[in-house]
Amino acid sequence: MAMRFGPDSPEEFKQLPMERQAALLDWIEFNLIPIQSYNEKHTSYGIKHLIHLEEHENSYFTNGEFKGAMLEAGYRVKNMNSQNWIFNVSEKSPAFHAKP
Repeated sequence: MAMRFGPDSPEEFKQLPMERQAALLDWIEFNLIPIQSYNEKHTSYGIKHLIHLEEHENSYFTNGEFKGAMLEAGYRVKNMNSQNWIFNVSEKSPAFHAKP
């Protein structure tokens, strides 16, 4: 399956400073749970807005940075040719139940 490049490219993740890469991967590890099937209720664009890093002033990540981090974390993508990706992430993930 060919990977989408250009705007929102997952390659953006590799351009982040190592500290930001590590912080994003930690957030994914502690806030998302992988499952076998795909969860069509949430896309990369929506999930990235749930990211809040307590120890970092800047919790904003682009869609491409987030998509690259999810690949790095071992998540699968339903269709890499779409702009906003759907992942194999559980609805029971803490990120979807956190209080704002």
